Amino acid sequence: MTDPLRDQLEAGLKRHQTGDLAGAEDIYREVLAADPDHPDAHHFLGLIAFQQGAADQAIKLIERAIALAPDRPTFHANLGAASLAAGNEAGALAAYRESVRLEPDNPDTLQTLGSLLGQTRKYDEAERVLRQALDHRPDFPEALCALAAALNGLNRADEAAETARRATELSSGLADAWTNLGNALEKLSQPADAEAAHRRAITADPAQALPHYNLGNLLNDCWRTDDGIAELRAALEIDPDYTAARGNLLLNLLYEPDQTEESLFREHVHWMSRRPATEEANHTNDRDPDKRLRIGYVSPDFRTHSCAYFLEPLLAAHDKETVEVFAYSNVENTDETTRRLRSHTQHWRDIWGLGDEAAADLIREDGIDILVDLAGHSANNRLSLFGLRPAPVQVAWLGYPATTGLSGIDYRLTDGIADLPGEADQWHSETLIRLEGGFHCYEGPVDAPEIAPLFNQGGGITFGSFNNISKITPAVVAVWAEILTAVQGTKLMLKGRMLDNDIARDRLLAAFEDCGVSADRLDLRHWIPRDQSPLSLYDEVDIALDTFPYNGTTTTFEALWMGVPVVTLTGDRHAARVGASILQNMGLPELIAGTEEGYVAAAVDLAGAPERRETLRLELRDRLKASPLGDAPGFAAKMEAAYRHMWQTWCKAA
Repeated sequence: MTDPLRDQLEAGLKRHQTGDLAGAEDIYREVLAADPDHPDAHHFLGLIAFQQGAADQAIKLIERAIALAPDRPTFHANLGAASLAAGNEAGALAAYRESVRLEPDNPDTLQTLGSLLGQTRKYDEAERVLRQALDHRPDFPEALCALAAALNGLNRADEAAETARRATELSSGLADAWTNLGNALEKLSQPADAEAAHRRAITADPAQALPHYNLGNLLNDCWRTDDGIAELRAALEIDPDYTAARGNLLLNLLYEPDQTEESLFREHVHWMSRRPATEEANHTNDRDPDKRLRIGYVSPDFRTHSCAYFLEPLLAAHDKETVEVFAYSNVENTDETTRRLRSHTQHWRDIWGLGDEAAADLIREDGIDILVDLAGHSANNRLSLFGLRPAPVQVAWLGYPATTGLSGIDYRLTDGIADLPGEADQWHSETLIRLEGGFHCYEGPVDAPEIAPLFNQGGGITFGSFNNISKITPAVVAVWAEILTAVQGTKLMLKGRMLDNDIARDRLLAAFEDCGVSADRLDLRHWIPRDQSPLSLYDEVDIALDTFPYNGTTTTFEALWMGVPVVTLTGDRHAARVGASILQNMGLPELIAGTEEGYVAAAVDLAGAPERRETLRLELRDRLKASPLGDAPGFAAKMEAAYRHMWQTWCKAA
């Protein structure tokens, strides 16, 4: 005897499998009309909703099926897929875990769960689950691929590379396996092989943006900035909403000499205009213009990071009677600096892993009056959060040397040297607020070494630059080569992460050789961990040379803190004028040049003035402390006055 409903359900399933979703849906609904508690009908309707992009509806239908038949592992697995499509990673993980509990020997579900665990940085659990999948199916390329990604996350690059290679041998068209192989080879300092792997990923899946993004970053690390930018643009052509690719593209454009403040503005506005329009919000904040202000700082860098040297003195010096400070920390791994920064705030909120809507709700609940972004387009930023307008006044400061291009940010804090009045205003989406005496306040590391005597007393001069190597453009190489040629017996010391890369080192050495400077006059140093006192390397430097058109900031302050004078070249945009801002506010205008010829002359003159260098060596740290750039209480007062002005402007407008 046949079951009519089962036969009807099978008929619907046949239509479903042939792509006739409307016909299948009609049949499933007929089954539910006859039996409202039929779990399979609810489940299949949920799958149709999922296939049609209605993830929330799919979740409701599949949850109903689970309520009726809680022991069906397939139901839980499909609930996981729908939850993931709805952006609910936690719900997806819970659903896949339950599916695995009910059916622990299903390699496909184990692989899906393991992949998701890896994507959410739960690498230890991901490894365990993926190895279970491989126990059941040893030649499972997708599981090997996901395991390679987890091993990369655990910094076990050798194992990751071996595992990814095995995945590519089993499935040469699996783009993610080539990507994970490339990432592992990068960690193993094998850039040429890594490039080949990333290019194989592009060949395997030309429609995927990730391989272009990874290749672009690798090429940048190989001192091939133009090629890197081209790959980042390729990634964005495929996926215009690829946030990380957009941020890296905009950051790399800042290095380019051919860019102008106008072209950079247009690039930033173009990419940010793709985001949803900034929400209009009816804020319920008390509109008292003189009240104690609630200030919220949003940053991924509340940790041991260069931004902390500028943020900590401000947080410590804030007048707690005038402002109430909230920190919204987008930090995954906290450290001692995090704990120290936290001690300077009245309220601390961890928003790592918290979606924009939830974070915005939290900010609104806290009643924030002024929300300050400290990252711009740098890594792990939360600019998208500002697009939701969770605070009535929103501000950019510190972490990014250009406009954000985001209409939801009202103001940007700068000064009249870094952003010339009248000229810079038109190329910012924000209103510029210029602080007298500079927009930085620096406090050197608590463990900074004492200043050593002048390094080359009577000997050859050592110039130095510890800036990101991407800032060293061919034009910078040419000018530095001119300085080295003019001052015989000198050396140039460069230090940075990219110098761990043999291709970058060789290309840099070749560029100097093309300008007449032999390799033996260059001292290339790898990146030095903070626990190995990297500032001590300034003991071996006599004069620091700033990069252009993207000046150093933290590196300039660190050099000055260690008694090393910095020669800078002023350009036509914010990133090219930060050096001038720092040195002018320290009373060192003679170290600021307006032309390449003047830059060379300033460096050569200082090299020939040992008494002047000796005086600067002994004075610079104290001079920095005594300047507006080292006056934390004074700087906090300036910031609070700026916030008050912004707040009163909003109150009047409201």
